[in-house]
Amino acid sequence: MSRGHIAGETYPERIRMGLLSRTFTPELVDFVVDEAGAREERTRSLPSRLVVYFVLTMWLFTGNGYGLVLRELVEHWPRRRGEEWRPARTGSLTSARQRVGPGPLRLLFDRVAGPSGTPATPGAFWRGLRLASLDGSLFDVPDSEANAAAYTRASNGDRPGPYPQVRLLALVECGTKAMIGAVFDSFAVGERTLAWRLLAHLHTGMLLMADRGFPAFELWQAAAATGAQLLWRASGSFALPVDRVLSDGTYLSHLNGARGKRIAVRVIEYTVVTTTLGADGVSEETSELFRLISTLLDPATAPARELAELYTARWTSETIFKHIKIEQRGGRTATLRSNSPAMVEQELWAMLCVYQAIHQLAADTADRAHLPVSHISFKQTLAAARRSVGADFPPSPANRQGP
Repeated sequence: MSRGHIAGETYPERIRMGLLSRTFTPELVDFVVDEAGAREERTRSLPSRLVVYFVLTMWLFTGNGYGLVLRELVEHWPRRRGEEWRPARTGSLTSARQRVGPGPLRLLFDRVAGPSGTPATPGAFWRGLRLASLDGSLFDVPDSEANAAAYTRASNGDRPGPYPQVRLLALVECGTKAMIGAVFDSFAVGERTLAWRLLAHLHTGMLLMADRGFPAFELWQAAAATGAQLLWRASGSFALPVDRVLSDGTYLSHLNGARGKRIAVRVIEYTVVTTTLGADGVSEETSELFRLISTLLDPATAPARELAELYTARWTSETIFKHIKIEQRGGRTATLRSNSPAMVEQELWAMLCVYQAIHQLAADTADRAHLPVSHISFKQTLAAARRSVGADFPPSPANRQGP
């Protein structure tokens, strides 16, 4: 007579995981579980390590329920003769997620986040500076009472949006699309406020690009104080008086702070002309005026045309969110699964971890093929990651030391 087992009731000799186990090794997962104080105090059918991998796997199979996600995770586990695996119930998985909490996933992202480009990587560097971009996006969360209390809804006039929303801001390496850092909070917290939490990732040797929602004296001053160079777009209404016109047509201006404080900036203004060949001949369309402000004040070492061309690299992070929302997340209208703020945090950190793992797989593929990462399809890499739920690693926490 066959014996039924809840998945994880005993430690099988090896679990098959593929991509996730290569990026997030068992030793690393055990380390962050212990660092977060999330280690189980007694033998459980769903140990903390397994729960972490389960939450990560949820982002490889966003359209599947808990039971199907767990099946994808354990279907290749070795079995003794006559054994069958009986999947854990949804309630048990929910309780296990709550027991582990968001801490291990946040620490896991901190360990794997970071730039991966080299000076030889197309689009990753300019004149010795590592290119990075700052941008944000919104994510819907389930309309539970707890989520509604923690996360604000967007509104259209007097009509509130259908879901509470989380605002996420990411610092992304241009050229590779690697996540350097990320933060998130309620929709009510603006991108400029979130940007302060990412300043610790900036340093000398970096050029940070950002959209027109970010320029403000205090934030600019703090970002420049990190040693990073800045190239941010300013809105048309942003006050930028002409202090001195430079040889290339750009000009020096200044930002005004409290108590008469001033910071010098260089202003680069330009339009983009798009030429189209159609049935009626050649037509041209001129874009709106772009106004960039920069800490790079010398036209000789930072030509205006090059800075204008560089700003197009800022849209790398827009592509990041397209990947996450459409390919990885399963479509624009999909919401997260979690009904409590702590589990929303856990789910979002897992999402960022899985994005970084897929990015690394794409980067490795591009490196072997001697191609830019942008030439590697995120959608196809994600499909390969789903198929790779199959490389071996030992499931039991044999080593709890840091990697």
